[in-house]
Amino acid sequence: MRPSRPQLTVYLSIAVLLLLSHVVGAQQKQDLPHPKTLPELQKAMKDVLDKAHLPGAGVALVSNGELLWCGGFGKADVASGRDVTCDTEFRVGSISKSFVALALLKLQEEGKINLEARLQDVAPEVPVKNPWESTNPVRIVNLLEHTAGFDDMQASEVYNFNDRYDFPLLEVFKRFREPQDVRWPAGTRMSYSSPGFGIAGYLIEKVAGKPYDQYVRQTILRPLGMANADFPFTDANKALLAIPYDGDPPHALSGYPYIYLRPAGDLKASPGELAKLVQFFLRRGKTGDAQIVKPESIIRMESVESTLAAKNGLRLGYGLANYTEVEGGVVTHGHDGGIDGFISTYRYMPEQNWGYVVLLNSTQSFQALVDLNRLAIDFLSKDFPKSQQAAVSIPPGDLEKFAGYYAPLAPRSQLLSFVEDLSGGVRIRLSNGQLTRSRLFGKSEPLIPVGKNFFRGEKEPEATSIFVMNNARNMVLSSQGIDGFSFGERTSIAWTYARIALLALCVVLMATSLLFAVVWILRKLLGGMKDVKHLAVRAIPLLATLSFAALVFCFTKLGGADTGKLTVWTVGIFALSILFSLLSLYGLLLVARVPKSEIHKGTRIHSLLVALACCVLTAFIASWHLIGLRLWAP
Repeated sequence: MRPSRPQLTVYLSIAVLLLLSHVVGAQQKQDLPHPKTLPELQKAMKDVLDKAHLPGAGVALVSNGELLWCGGFGKADVASGRDVTCDTEFRVGSISKSFVALALLKLQEEGKINLEARLQDVAPEVPVKNPWESTNPVRIVNLLEHTAGFDDMQASEVYNFNDRYDFPLLEVFKRFREPQDVRWPAGTRMSYSSPGFGIAGYLIEKVAGKPYDQYVRQTILRPLGMANADFPFTDANKALLAIPYDGDPPHALSGYPYIYLRPAGDLKASPGELAKLVQFFLRRGKTGDAQIVKPESIIRMESVESTLAAKNGLRLGYGLANYTEVEGGVVTHGHDGGIDGFISTYRYMPEQNWGYVVLLNSTQSFQALVDLNRLAIDFLSKDFPKSQQAAVSIPPGDLEKFAGYYAPLAPRSQLLSFVEDLSGGVRIRLSNGQLTRSRLFGKSEPLIPVGKNFFRGEKEPEATSIFVMNNARNMVLSSQGIDGFSFGERTSIAWTYARIALLALCVVLMATSLLFAVVWILRKLLGGMKDVKHLAVRAIPLLATLSFAALVFCFTKLGGADTGKLTVWTVGIFALSILFSLLSLYGLLLVARVPKSEIHKGTRIHSLLVALACCVLTAFIASWHLIGLRLWAP
């Protein structure tokens, strides 16, 4: 589950957005040391953990293709005092996807599957709804590059509460069908989708004739020397598994939540074992004297081919469960992961023959993982030049055609697409003959042209952004250098700002009903409003506002595996979203029908404005498909 928070955090962001307290801006990068020796690096890493109050971390460093150091900091189990070591197992989340992709590449080398084959030809039993099947069929490669147009997991699809651990993958796809509804022509945009890798795991089972985890274990894990790493929760990895934590101070998360999409995120592995994966990539598919997969397969895994940007020449992006990053002035390959109480990463640099693994047993600080990445890259690349793709000269008149606001059109979760609609776009402006980029409310940074439509940031080694025309002759921006933004189409920025302003105004007006209520309710209790009529005109908009506040509160109380369960909070979200909508409409009806002579003019106007604000917010919530939202339902 790509460099992102676990699914819970995504759903909690709904509440933040509904309050319109979502603030977009570039996070200030803290100053970190530049360690020159291994002890200096170890101290710097430990300082990061101590500052973030994290329980532990497992780290492995590979230099010149050999293991430089493998060990740990802090505790795998705080209560027992068990230290993190090179052999401590962690749940590594979406790093699992890299092994699924390797298994399919192995099957392709054996002539048992073709990654360019249409999914419906190979597995017609998998329910997929694709309006563009005749022109843009979903191919197996689209699953591995996240370009099938699939949605990400439904809330109730994240955790397996009621079925056995090895619940058949095909039954998962039949029960949870919405993610397989293709949202745009396959092979045009990258949008992260774990269900796609669930299907990839099923294809391994169908083609190999055995459970996907057995095939991965026999052909990839054990030949690499990963003795305990496995997808199932075995006695071997259970004894070595770190305890997951969250919060500050850390509190242990109980149990081992099963997940339905096991191929996409249920691997357990240690820093030392994942270091063997890093070496395997650096050695181009070889371990010891054995060539597990061909060098061509490794190169294909690292390459992006199916997106519109890749087809127009952009080298960087998400390959086959292996994607590039440009942190630290170098291009690295690898994958991140996140699952309850664990976040992780492995990265490597083939041209310089180094790589590293960082595994944390806490989800309390994602910034800590970012800082540990920076320290590892800075240390391992210190003896190599950091070259940059040379800038080219482009006349301002030619740059002007790229300027504008690019609205995001590849949301990871369709349910939460409104989050990106409100705050996820990118502004491209021409200033003093140079293009700049920024998020909607963020700080601008220069874009350096390195080709007629290719650009990089000032500290980026090569092109991370490309401007192309799509089939509808609209300008499109695809970028790997803007965090959280991969694909957008140029549109007017006016409606984006107008929506934010309108929502902010609605929230302010609704808040005034709470302040106004303090006055008239106290007067009522003190007997000062005996002759006042139509109190419902005041009360109903107030109740609508309170129900909205309660709805937001329910979202904030969602926790971990409870997100997809039938709980008081998920039922509250379902009921309160409906109640708020009904009260909003009823409040507007009341204030419209009350005789003007029977209510104070100021009270009438205020109630009308609050009722209108509630109705406008209801319209937004309806367009976001949040009314009657049943997070526990398939």
